[in-house]
Amino acid sequence: PVTPTKISTGGVLSTAQIAAKLRPSNVGIVVYTRNSNSSAGEGSGIVMGEDKTGTYTYIITCAHVINDAGVSVRVQTEDGTTYDAEIAGFDTRTDIGVLKVEATGLPLAEIGNSATLKIGEPIYAIGNPGGSAFFGSVTDGIVSSIDRSISSTYTMTVIQHSAAINPGNSGGALVN
Repeated sequence: PVTPTKISTGGVLSTAQIAAKLRPSNVGIVVYTRNSNSSAGEGSGIVMGEDKTGTYTYIITCAHVINDAGVSVRVQTEDGTTYDAEIAGFDTRTDIGVLKVEATGLPLAEIGNSATLKIGEPIYAIGNPGGSAFFGSVTDGIVSSIDRSISSTYTMTVIQHSAAINPGNSGGALVN
């Protein structure tokens, strides 16, 4: 469970308070080739919610972290506990992936409303750059644009920011 944080003067959390509040809902995603104990890749994820039966917890990550054929996936929590994960689904177009683990009681992420972002506002990325050896790293920056249009095989409107993102951060939280 997340320890309640005392809000600093002015009702705004300090960077340390943000990290303390959000790191527990950050998870590591470790991808293995089938029938192998050697890691084929790592990323980050966010604990999103439990199913109605009280059996599974859902994790959101990036599709590019989990969409290779013939892989198995494990989720690692902040305390080092690992869970075998099932790929519930992914969409490569939006780069969203969903995993489920047979566990409950994991600290859930608090989801905000990106429509309230303002250019110049502080923003923080929480993830595992370089893999689980750097679990729960926090970087900061500012919101550079809230409606940046990018194109690859289709056009998408995204949040541009200056917080450092490195391999392994994929799927982690971006918070204000």
